[in-house]
Amino acid sequence: MDVKLGANLIGVKDVTKAKDWYKEVFGMNVVEFRPPEFLEMKLGKNIFYIETANPKRAKGFEKEFNVGGRSSAIFYVDDIHKFIARCKKLGVKVVVKPVQQFWGGWNAVIADPEGNEFIIDSD
Repeated sequence: MDVKLGANLIGVKDVTKAKDWYKEVFGMNVVEFRPPEFLEMKLGKNIFYIETANPKRAKGFEKEFNVGGRSSAIFYVDDIHKFIARCKKLGVKVVVKPVQQFWGGWNAVIADPEGNEFIIDSD
């Protein structure tokens, strides 16, 4: 059996605002846009479903997504300091400034306008 990651899911309250933010900050491209509930974006080969709560979903899937808090999606950048400086110019909330980890790599944390936090990773 071949198992692979299908997509990353990010819960938001406004997919229209999210579309512009994820495109500007991460360079994601829109694949499918069905406001007010659904936005599919792609970054390289990675797919992101950016969604709101939707009572039209099948039973068991209509539950509201968590909005805000630390996401399991980690984004890698070549130069974390340049990326964070760019984020600051764009008005992105920097939750944790770049810090060097014990293994030698660097991490920072940024948040989207709805409080979803993402770890930024760099060598």
